[in-house]
Amino acid sequence: MKNFSLDEQHTIKRMRTADNLYDKLSQSLAPAVFGHHDVKRGIMLQLLGGVHKKTLKDNINLRGDINICIVGDPATAKSQFLKYIHKFLPRCVYTSGKASSAAGLTASV
Repeated sequence: MKNFSLDEQHTIKRMRTADNLYDKLSQSLAPAVFGHHDVKRGIMLQLLGGVHKKTLKDNINLRGDINICIVGDPATAKSQFLKYIHKFLPRCVYTSGKASSAAGLTASV
């Protein structure tokens, strides 16, 4: 993991008090894609992750990972979002419906 410089740390601390931080962060995802605000917000939540839970009753660990399936008409920027995230997220698995089966997608998740 990268160590942040003092200047970067100060910038991050200033950001957390900014108005509409959630919207600003989601808008910064794939800036070349116009609109699709709900998709961008969903991707932002996926990047931040969920909370890992352990059930008390059955002592089962539940992963906090959030998975997203983007479905839509052709030419609606689905691949653009995936390519953008795939560039900087090491854990990202890039796949498309043409190259995957339902069983293969389930196994990879």
